[in-house]
Amino acid sequence: MKDVTKFFNTVYDATFRELMRFCLLKAPLEDAHDLLQNTYAKFYRTLLRRGKGAIRDPKAYLLTTLKHEIAGFYRSGTRRKTVPLELVSDLPDDASVEELSLDHAAIGEILDRLKSEPELTQRMFLLYYGYGMKLGDIARETGTTENAVKSRLVRVRRKLRTILGEENTV
Repeated sequence: MKDVTKFFNTVYDATFRELMRFCLLKAPLEDAHDLLQNTYAKFYRTLLRRGKGAIRDPKAYLLTTLKHEIAGFYRSGTRRKTVPLELVSDLPDDASVEELSLDHAAIGEILDRLKSEPELTQRMFLLYYGYGMKLGDIARETGTTENAVKSRLVRVRRKLRTILGEENTV
């Protein structure tokens, strides 16, 4: 069991950021963390039951499982209309928005202000600043152009600076 847990932790560390990015692009922000948690829980149970040798490509297995989780989420009809960003405060340390180099109070205020923006803008902001995704990758995944992503980020930064009254907020 100790060997399985070590293997799981290694796979988790190697795949979390990429799978969370995928999940954020496909599911509502407030549900992404739960969907990913369910995916890793299923993976761990499979490892315990069948052993680590039973899964040849853990990343492919996790991605397929996550796709099934997301599909099940939409089939269940639990999709919400509004998209708050509470997810951000629950991120694990290795993927936290503390990478923004701001203190927690400023992050909270920025996220509160960001809630009034369209869902697509919120996703782009989180993917760019929270996960360090490149503009081109965000554009491809959201079905927009790189310039559209850049424009949305510039507008939301400008709006945040105005609202918060700081020269270099973001």
